[in-house]
Amino acid sequence: MKKRIIHFLAALTLAFIFLNSFTGQEESAQESAFVMRLIEPFLALFVGKGNVTLHLVRKLAHFCEFALLGFFLGVQCKKPNCGALLFALLTALTDETIQIYTGRGPQVQDVWLDFAGAVTGMIVAYLLLWIIPTAVRKYKNRQPRHKKSA
Repeated sequence: MKKRIIHFLAALTLAFIFLNSFTGQEESAQESAFVMRLIEPFLALFVGKGNVTLHLVRKLAHFCEFALLGFFLGVQCKKPNCGALLFALLTALTDETIQIYTGRGPQVQDVWLDFAGAVTGMIVAYLLLWIIPTAVRKYKNRQPRHKKSA
């Protein structure tokens, strides 16, 4: 059951990525401006007031949506896997190729940014899959054992 949920979430993320790529240039710019207004106060804490740009928001969106995909791929695979890396790279290439046909500006740097996001998501998944069971084992080993009363 858990595996199906992860597969579904990965497919949903993939659909979100590709649907965004099919969005035309003008609509995409409007969506980015809307998101920028929402997250600008938060991002300004990190980059300074007045330094949050549409370019930053768009690049961050590329990275984050692929980080989410990478996370789900990492959870599915449970350990580093060349197939998952190849899938992430091909997804990034497909994403930018779709943008050729929607009048948007596909960029090689976005392929690398997308791939970096996917790899980051996979690393986070692998670390969590290693840290959580390790912490649970340590916690269980520290539990005081109850002595039987005589």
